[in-house]
Amino acid sequence: MSVVEGQVHGARFRTEQQRDTSEAVCTFRVERYDDSGNRIQLIPVEMRGYRVEGSISDGDWVRGTGRMKSGTFRMTEVENLTTGADVRAKGIPRIALVFVFVLFALILAFMIWGAVQMFSTG
Repeated sequence: MSVVEGQVHGARFRTEQQRDTSEAVCTFRVERYDDSGNRIQLIPVEMRGYRVEGSISDGDWVRGTGRMKSGTFRMTEVENLTTGADVRAKGIPRIALVFVFVLFALILAFMIWGAVQMFSTG
Protein backbone atom coordinates (compact mmCIF):
# COMPACT_ATOMS: atom_id res chain seq x y z
CA MET A 1 0.00 0.00 0.00
CA SER A 2 1.16 3.49 -0.84
CA VAL A 3 0.26 6.80 0.78
CA VAL A 4 -0.69 9.93 -1.18
CA GLU A 5 -1.13 13.39 0.33
CA GLY A 6 -2.12 16.66 -1.30
CA GLN A 7 -4.94 19.02 -2.29
CA VAL A 8 -8.21 17.78 -3.82
CA HIS A 9 -9.41 19.10 -7.19
CA GLY A 10 -12.31 17.98 -9.37
CA ALA A 11 -14.14 15.94 -6.70
CA ARG A 12 -17.13 14.08 -8.19
CA PHE A 13 -19.54 11.55 -6.68
CA ARG A 14 -21.70 9.30 -8.85
CA THR A 15 -23.48 5.96 -8.87
CA GLU A 16 -22.80 3.37 -11.56
CA GLN A 17 -25.23 0.59 -12.48
CA GLN A 18 -23.76 -2.83 -13.21
CA ARG A 19 -26.39 -5.48 -14.00
CA ASP A 20 -28.65 -5.63 -10.94
CA THR A 21 -26.37 -3.76 -8.55
CA SER A 22 -25.16 -0.21 -8.16
CA GLU A 23 -21.76 1.01 -7.03
CA ALA A 24 -20.83 4.36 -5.47
CA VAL A 25 -17.84 6.02 -7.14
CA CYS A 26 -15.85 9.03 -5.97
CA THR A 27 -13.20 10.48 -8.29
CA PHE A 28 -10.84 13.41 -7.79
CA ARG A 29 -7.27 14.55 -8.38
CA VAL A 30 -4.69 14.97 -5.65
CA GLU A 31 -2.26 17.75 -6.49
CA ARG A 32 1.08 18.09 -4.71
CA TYR A 33 3.09 21.31 -4.59
CA ASP A 34 6.68 22.25 -3.81
CA ASP A 35 7.68 24.91 -1.26
CA SER A 36 7.35 27.65 -3.92
CA GLY A 37 3.74 26.68 -4.67
CA ASN A 38 4.49 25.03 -8.00
CA ARG A 39 2.52 21.90 -8.79
CA ILE A 40 4.92 18.97 -8.89
CA GLN A 41 2.55 16.01 -9.11
CA LEU A 42 -1.02 15.30 -10.23
CA ILE A 43 -2.53 11.98 -9.16
CA PRO A 44 -5.94 10.78 -10.41
CA VAL A 45 -7.82 9.02 -7.59
CA GLU A 46 -10.83 6.72 -7.56
CA MET A 47 -12.79 5.23 -4.66
CA ARG A 48 -15.39 2.51 -5.36
CA GLY A 49 -17.70 0.59 -3.08
CA TYR A 50 -21.21 -0.36 -2.09
CA ARG A 51 -21.31 3.15 -0.64
CA VAL A 52 -18.85 5.98 0.07
CA GLU A 53 -19.06 7.50 3.55
CA GLY A 54 -17.64 10.91 4.36
CA SER A 55 -17.06 14.18 2.57
CA ILE A 56 -14.39 15.52 0.24
CA SER A 57 -14.56 18.90 -1.48
CA ASP A 58 -12.32 20.81 -3.87
CA GLY A 59 -9.48 22.49 -1.99
CA ASP A 60 -9.42 20.02 0.92
CA TRP A 61 -6.08 18.56 1.94
CA VAL A 62 -6.20 14.77 2.15
CA ARG A 63 -4.03 11.76 2.93
CA GLY A 64 -5.04 8.35 1.63
CA THR A 65 -3.78 4.83 1.19
CA GLY A 66 -4.23 2.58 -1.80
CA ARG A 67 -2.62 1.13 -4.91
CA MET A 68 -1.89 2.44 -8.38
CA LYS A 69 -3.83 0.55 -11.07
CA SER A 70 -3.93 1.49 -14.76
CA GLY A 71 -2.71 5.03 -14.05
CA THR A 72 -5.30 5.70 -11.33
CA PHE A 73 -4.65 5.58 -7.59
CA ARG A 74 -7.35 3.32 -6.09
CA MET A 75 -8.01 4.47 -2.52
CA THR A 76 -10.12 2.64 0.02
CA GLU A 77 -9.74 5.16 2.84
CA VAL A 78 -8.96 8.88 2.93
CA GLU A 79 -8.29 11.18 5.87
CA ASN A 80 -9.57 14.68 5.15
CA LEU A 81 -6.91 16.80 6.86
CA THR A 82 -8.96 19.99 6.35
CA THR A 83 -12.13 18.81 8.12
CA GLY A 84 -10.82 15.87 10.15
CA ALA A 85 -13.34 13.53 8.48
CA ASP A 86 -12.57 9.96 7.49
CA VAL A 87 -13.84 8.98 4.05
CA ARG A 88 -14.28 5.28 3.29
CA ALA A 89 -15.44 3.17 0.38
CA LYS A 90 -17.55 0.50 2.04
CA GLY A 91 -18.21 -2.93 0.61
CA ILE A 92 -21.35 -4.98 1.03
CA PRO A 93 -21.79 -5.65 4.77
CA ARG A 94 -20.37 -9.03 5.78
CA ILE A 95 -23.60 -10.04 7.50
CA ALA A 96 -25.46 -9.63 4.20
CA LEU A 97 -22.93 -11.85 2.42
CA VAL A 98 -23.22 -14.49 5.14
CA PHE A 99 -27.02 -14.34 4.95
CA VAL A 100 -27.01 -14.83 1.16
CA PHE A 101 -24.54 -17.72 1.43
CA VAL A 102 -26.60 -19.47 4.15
CA LEU A 103 -29.82 -18.97 2.19
CA PHE A 104 -28.20 -20.42 -0.95
CA ALA A 105 -26.86 -23.40 1.03
CA LEU A 106 -30.31 -24.08 2.54
CA ILE A 107 -32.02 -23.96 -0.87
CA LEU A 108 -29.38 -26.28 -2.33
CA ALA A 109 -29.72 -28.70 0.61
CA PHE A 110 -33.52 -28.71 0.21
CA MET A 111 -33.20 -29.48 -3.52
CA ILE A 112 -30.76 -32.33 -2.86
CA TRP A 113 -33.02 -33.71 -0.10
CA GLY A 114 -36.02 -33.55 -2.46
CA ALA A 115 -34.12 -35.35 -5.22
CA VAL A 116 -32.97 -38.08 -2.80
CA GLN A 117 -36.54 -38.53 -1.53
CA MET A 118 -37.95 -38.73 -5.04
CA PHE A 119 -35.46 -41.31 -6.29
CA SER A 120 -35.41 -43.42 -3.11
CA THR A 121 -39.19 -44.00 -3.09
CA GLY A 122 -39.44 -45.04 -6.72
